[in-house]
Amino acid sequence: MDVYLDDKSSLHLLRKVSTDPRLELRTTGEQCPMSLGSSPVSLHRMGIPHLLSYLRVPENGTLGVLVPDAKHRVRAHGTSCSVKAKLPGDCTFMLLTNANDYDPSLLVPQDSRVFVMPPECVVLGMAGRLMRGGASDKDAWTKNVLMLTKLCLGLCGTYRHDPFDPWKGSVTYEVPPLTSVDALGALSACLHGERGARLYKEAIQHVYDLSGSPQESFMGPALFFSSAYGGLDLGEFDANKPLDLSKSELASIDCRTITPDFFLSTYDLALEYLGSVHEKGSNPKKDHVRSLDYQTLGKRELAFVYDDVKTQDAFMHSAARIVTIMEQFDGPGVRTRFERLKGDQAFMKRQKQLFQTFRPWLR
Repeated sequence: MDVYLDDKSSLHLLRKVSTDPRLELRTTGEQCPMSLGSSPVSLHRMGIPHLLSYLRVPENGTLGVLVPDAKHRVRAHGTSCSVKAKLPGDCTFMLLTNANDYDPSLLVPQDSRVFVMPPECVVLGMAGRLMRGGASDKDAWTKNVLMLTKLCLGLCGTYRHDPFDPWKGSVTYEVPPLTSVDALGALSACLHGERGARLYKEAIQHVYDLSGSPQESFMGPALFFSSAYGGLDLGEFDANKPLDLSKSELASIDCRTITPDFFLSTYDLALEYLGSVHEKGSNPKKDHVRSLDYQTLGKRELAFVYDDVKTQDAFMHSAARIVTIMEQFDGPGVRTRFERLKGDQAFMKRQKQLFQTFRPWLR
């Protein structure tokens, strides 16, 4: 039996596969889900017992499946069914497979095939779910944009949230990104009236590639998003992009490449977030060498640790360090605007919403 998973179940597996070397998702040419068979279809007939157990369906979860039309809806305990005649644009389903034959995973069924929606379609599906929750008022719209942007930054980033507890669960680092800003944008151009399309298009405008951690994904929006979304709107930046250095510059430093968490080229300013991993092993020495290299190159570096950004007050105090450098180039207007935002209760409320969205463990 072929089982086509919906956006929510697909997201669980996307996060699982990217952190399990035994699994992989193989691209297919399939755009249309097929019927699961004549109704009723029971869970045990799907032939995916280990996957159902992993997805916690026998306990308190549900298996979200897709069918091509309403007459093929599945009515079975433990399932939720959605109609999807065809994936949008050029998107195609991905097949859950073993990465190798000598160490197969029990999650890959022997007598069935499991198809997963691609990340871009998962994001669109989640946008639709958020819109069902209501977005008639401005506060709800702002929250939904932030939540969808957070999801995109994780999928485009090199870290992965826990499949079942993305809010407070463990995080896996140094994994390949699941999608990219370009891929999200390509789907956006193909959307015409789909549920959640407006929210999808708004959110992806704020996404950038290769964020390295949840804290980095918080720092970017907090510093650079529009004040309408609770950000300080500090201008243009590059995220996790290697500095373009000449041969002579490379010859003068110890690091082979330098990739700032954020780089403000207008001010030759690098921003680094030093999470707990930077305290382990040889990382403190590497960070020190990189700081010396920034000095050699004539670039400024500001490094932040958790205590610098753990509260709104701490974050605004740290952001003032950036503003101090910016006003040396742009004049006192930068400081005036920053101070005005600090005194704006409506802005501080929006900033609090941003903090709560990207840092739920502080609630």
